[in-house]
Formats: sequence, structure tokens, C-alpha cells
Amino acid sequence: MVRVKICGITHEEDIAICVDAGADALGFVVEYPHPVPWTLTRERAAELMRGVPPFVSRVAVVGGDASTVLDICAATRPDMVQLHDDEPEKVVKAIATGLLDTGIRVIKAVRIPAEQDAFDPETPAPPRHFESAAQRFLEAGAHAILLDTKTDDRPAGTGRTFEWRIARRVVAAVHPVILAGGLTPRNVSRAIADVRPYGVDVISSLEDEGHRKLGGRVRAFVRAARDARTSSGFSSGGQLSQII
Repeated sequence: MVRVKICGITHEEDIAICVDAGADALGFVVEYPHPVPWTLTRERAAELMRGVPPFVSRVAVVGGDASTVLDICAATRPDMVQLHDDEPEKVVKAIATGLLDTGIRVIKAVRIPAEQDAFDPETPAPPRHFESAAQRFLEAGAHAILLDTKTDDRPAGTGRTFEWRIARRVVAAVHPVILAGGLTPRNVSRAIADVRPYGVDVISSLEDEGHRKLGGRVRAFVRAARDARTSSGFSSGGQLSQII
């Protein structure tokens, strides 16, 4: 089953909307080191996470050095921590090692420029660059890779896709891989059929201008992701079922 994570949770009502729609995981952006509209204090994030019911995973989306991330994890006690900045392998390893006895799993984001051309011979980061990065992060202790879009003015939550040919290459090289970046209720089914990821992650397309989740869009997204799984016959495999 393709897992669905809905990110950028900021209010109790958003939790209820996403849980009722059937989301597998909820993302809480905690003290992110760059300006994004979903950032919560660790105290507020912990309060919201306590309201998430059993069998729905809680993900702290963070960035920064190992000490800061480990302190946030200790304060919020998520099921997973998503490293969504430019953390090098040594930081990923330090975080994974620091969390060994906690049961908290590590997701590492690999962010791909929105304008990246997969087969442009002049590109500074060809597809093999992202494959190699994903492999190194898994070797450093990450449990899963998340592919997301970045732009010059926003490090995450861009609402833009990147070229899915790159994602297909990464999925063929490593697993599990979660696909993010510009996914919507309209394109998520096609994305799953094209890329065949372990899971999908979404944020901005399901919100109003105040960054609150819209029930109709959330339900449509989850339904489209489930229908894509059914129509393609794709299975992520039982060994991966504990990531989100």
C-alpha cells in the first residue's frame, strides 16, 4: 500500500481532518531553520502530537545540527524525524546513532531543484548525483529517503514538482523512497503510477491561504493515492511497512 503523509499540521482541527480522511502520517514542522509558514515551537508541536490517535504516525520535520535535532526529538517524542535541510552524512549518522534506543526512525530529504533537467549534459547535478546521495544517507543510518523540490526562494513546501524521471532513477536504486514536491489531488495518481514510490507527501496543495487544511482537498488526495495503488497493483512490500 502506498503510504500517505500530510505535512504542515498547525492546528487540532487539521489533525482531525487528515485522520478522518485516512492519512497514514502527519508532519509537524518544528523550529525549522529557514522561514516557512508552518513552523511550530517544540512545545506546541509536542502538544499537537499528543492529540494524534494511535496507528497514525507523527513526524517531526526539522533541520540543523545533530544536537538541535536530538533536543527537538527529546521534547516532542515523534515516531519519526524528517531531516529536511542540507544535513551531511556525518550529521545523519550522529542523529541516527543518538536515536538508536528511542524507536524514532530517521527520514532524510534529498531536495531537487524545480528547474533540474534530468538529461541536460550541462547540469551540475545529474540524476546519479541524487541516487548517490540517497545511498549515502541510507548507509549513514537513515531509514527512508524523501525526494522534494526546492527553489531559490523556498527550501520546502514549494508547491512545484521536479522532474519525475529523476525520482524513477532513485527509486530503482534505493528503497524506501517517499515522493513529495508539488503533488495535488489531480496529479498524485499519475505520480504514483509513474514513480512507484513507497509513499507520498503533500503540504501546500491541500491548504487555504491561511495554511489550514481543506477537508475536501485532503479527502480527494488520499482517495486518489489509494485508487492509484489499486489500479496499478503496486505493493511496497511488507518489509517496509513500519516506516510510516
